[in-house]
Amino acid sequence: MKPAGLIINALSNRNAKTADGLKQVAARHEGVLIAALEGIEGLGLALDHFSDAGVDTVIIAGGDGTVQAAFTDAINNNRFGNLPKFAVFPCGMTNVIANDCGVKGDPVKSLEEFLARRADGLLREQKRSILSVRRGNAAPIHGFFFGAGAFHSAVLYSRRKVHKTGAKRGFAFVASIASSLWKAVRDPDEIIEPVEVEFIDMDGAPKPKTEKQTVLLATTLKALGSGAYPFWGEGAGELATTAVDYPYKRLLRAMPNLLRGKSAPWFDDYGYRSWRSGKLTVRFSDKFILDGEIFDANGNEDIHLETRHAITFVN
Repeated sequence: MKPAGLIINALSNRNAKTADGLKQVAARHEGVLIAALEGIEGLGLALDHFSDAGVDTVIIAGGDGTVQAAFTDAINNNRFGNLPKFAVFPCGMTNVIANDCGVKGDPVKSLEEFLARRADGLLREQKRSILSVRRGNAAPIHGFFFGAGAFHSAVLYSRRKVHKTGAKRGFAFVASIASSLWKAVRDPDEIIEPVEVEFIDMDGAPKPKTEKQTVLLATTLKALGSGAYPFWGEGAGELATTAVDYPYKRLLRAMPNLLRGKSAPWFDDYGYRSWRSGKLTVRFSDKFILDGEIFDANGNEDIHLETRHAITFVN
């Protein structure tokens, strides 16, 4: 059996005990290479080491930001001739990716069980298209969940309020969306930061009626956790997108359906739109979020959301 490589981002873990437990489990299993990192520095060297060793499974113990950084480095720098399989364990502040296609449960216990299944050839595979975000001619960022407009405010609000409550990590992401929507109803001037979006290439989907958007969301994930999935549209392609016009209307009434991805007969008339496609090209000047990390869009270059790569996850 080919070796596996384990990446532990100690800064993603809420306490050192989790990182130590993961190391102890990996050390008990033959053929598991360990790369213990403080943040994402050294990630490229770790992936190169795994590639040289013939690793066919990369295990990532970290949050969404660590997973995104690993995929971005592996793809952009062609660390592997062919991408290995990946297993993601929920060890970060937000773990939306792991919730959809990762290994569930306590990371230390789950790693022990995962490595045993791997040794017995009992791992299950599932594929997900990766969401590649490319600004102009810059190298793309490879992740899974994109958000702009009020979603940027929601993430900042979550970091200030939701995470401090000790909310379960798989729930915190959904709680941040729900709490920011509720706050938008009660105090829109504090939480809502609309974004002016020029929709350039919709890949066949109809354009929203206005460029000013309350929120713009896109993902290739199939689930976000806690029953929330604010995407309901149809169409060909793996990229699910939702846009809400600004100023928003009937938000309080829309919230239950919006969060669960259930359309309503009046959604289109009131500016709630969702669709699926293979790509999306937009232009705006504002910040956006990809897997919990904040990036800038300068308004002078197109932002391409594409689905050219696929990841095989095992659990």
